[in-house]
Amino acid sequence: MKKQKNFTTKDGVRIRLSLDEIVEIVPDADMRYSLVILKDGSKHFVTGTEQQIRRSLTS
Repeated sequence: MKKQKNFTTKDGVRIRLSLDEIVEIVPDADMRYSLVILKDGSKHFVTGTEQQIRRSLTS
């Protein structure tokens, strides 16, 4: 079973992601958010750095 975690987007919306859905994580310029690009083509700005997001999905 894939591990899923809730994240908050820049707009305050909560989304549920798993590491195997993610194609790429691109840090935002101010380092508070990261652009998460999913396999289905959707993109979300979520709170956290790339390291924080990956760590929360693997721990």
